[in-house]
Amino acid sequence: MAAPAAPESAITASLLFAVGSGRVPSNEAPELPAEMTETLAKLLAHQGAEDHVARVVEVVRAGLEAVNADSSLTLSAQRYDTLRREFLAETGSAAGRVVWPVGSTTILKRAGGSWNSALVRTGLVASTKTQASGFGRARFTAEQYRTAVRDFARAAARKGGSTSYQNYLAWRRRSQEEGRSDLPSGPSLRNSYGSWSAALQDVEDQTPDAGLTPGSGTTPARQV
Repeated sequence: MAAPAAPESAITASLLFAVGSGRVPSNEAPELPAEMTETLAKLLAHQGAEDHVARVVEVVRAGLEAVNADSSLTLSAQRYDTLRREFLAETGSAAGRVVWPVGSTTILKRAGGSWNSALVRTGLVASTKTQASGFGRARFTAEQYRTAVRDFARAAARKGGSTSYQNYLAWRRRSQEEGRSDLPSGPSLRNSYGSWSAALQDVEDQTPDAGLTPGSGTTPARQV
């Protein structure tokens, strides 16, 4: 089953979870919006971490309380990635799946390529910590994501091959060896779209004549 695409509430909850890590909400801590709680339950269940829902909600509440109480709080991208890795390792979430907390690449893309914009939208202040190379801007635009999937799907259709995720990884590697530098990684694509099948569907919806559907005059690619 394809992972549900992360809504905006999942992005906000991801950042608040990082802020709330190591904190305990007080009795006066605000309750989370029902939609956010439902989203967390759905995403965690998808990755086999449903037993952690109650604790996650409490940590996110602690983060929200901390943000409301201290307008000077901030969060570096490096710190966020560290806390995310620790949570995924602790819960045993399967590698390769689209998982919550969402990846920093998804946060960047949703915020127009700016980590600081993502912080401000969550109630934090802009981070002044030096960020790792590549942070602060999205490496690829939305159109480059779409172009990469479209070019791969067309190449697969010409050869009558599969448009599986693993085949994309192999095609990207060959293309890079031939000089292309505009192809996002497989994990980046899945995080951006929510799932590999969603990426393929987006391209098919945008380019119905691209050779991805029956009746186009070429062998349709097979989604796996």
